[in-house]
Amino acid sequence: MPEMDGIEATKKIKAFDPNIKVIMLTSFSDQDHVLPALRAGAEGYQLKDIEPDELVHTIQSACRGEKLLHPQATQQLLAEVTNDQGTDEKEPELDQLTPRERDVLYQITRGKSNKEISSELYITEKTVKTHVSSILSKLGLHDRTQAAIHAMKNGWFENQAQGK
Repeated sequence: MPEMDGIEATKKIKAFDPNIKVIMLTSFSDQDHVLPALRAGAEGYQLKDIEPDELVHTIQSACRGEKLLHPQATQQLLAEVTNDQGTDEKEPELDQLTPRERDVLYQITRGKSNKEISSELYITEKTVKTHVSSILSKLGLHDRTQAAIHAMKNGWFENQAQGK
């Protein structure tokens, strides 16, 4: 892209037609690239090493209005966010979630897709989607990335992460 970068291209595409779905395919996974891409309107952010079936899954997710990040980008973004002290606002409690919803949220914090979560927890992808929707509703959040960041900021799974 000799005349502009992906972020500028995304902004121009979204200005032309906000309904066009944009997925970034890049080699950068750090916060300095991920956040501007999402702010520009990208529905997906994947690294170039993505497996073909995961790319198809990302495209399908974008078409459904879901945002999907490469696990490495998610982990680096979460690492950056958890180093931030945040605000003094009282955050919703983990106790609001059922044990299964906590299991699903933990898998989300590990950067797992719905398909991977369903395999890991031996439940259907539809059930995973239902749990994700319930988690977002109970915590007052908009997407799974916010849920993962929220859980990490509150240290909800620190003990599990150390044990794995």
